[in-house]
Amino acid sequence: MKTGTIFVLLAFIIMGLEVTWAQKSPVKGQQRPGFCPEVPKGTAGICVERCSGDESCPRGMKCCSNGCGHVCKTAVFRKGGSGGHGKVGQKVY
Repeated sequence: MKTGTIFVLLAFIIMGLEVTWAQKSPVKGQQRPGFCPEVPKGTAGICVERCSGDESCPRGMKCCSNGCGHVCKTAVFRKGGSGGHGKVGQKVY
């Protein structure tokens, strides 16, 4: 088999695994405290789904939009305008 063909097959296998991992259904109610960092206007991140909910990220991180896809990012904790609650009613510690 040619080397190029092997690389193409390997790329398809990796893409299939990423899609399967990203499509895991999130467990309801498993959002972690804190907020996702704001994405600056006009910013477009990489268009991949690297997480499917907060529970699919390492401890202390949240599944956040990067402007196109979703990736794990460190949670941001801020006090102010929302009365200490996030968009889904989670307390900010």
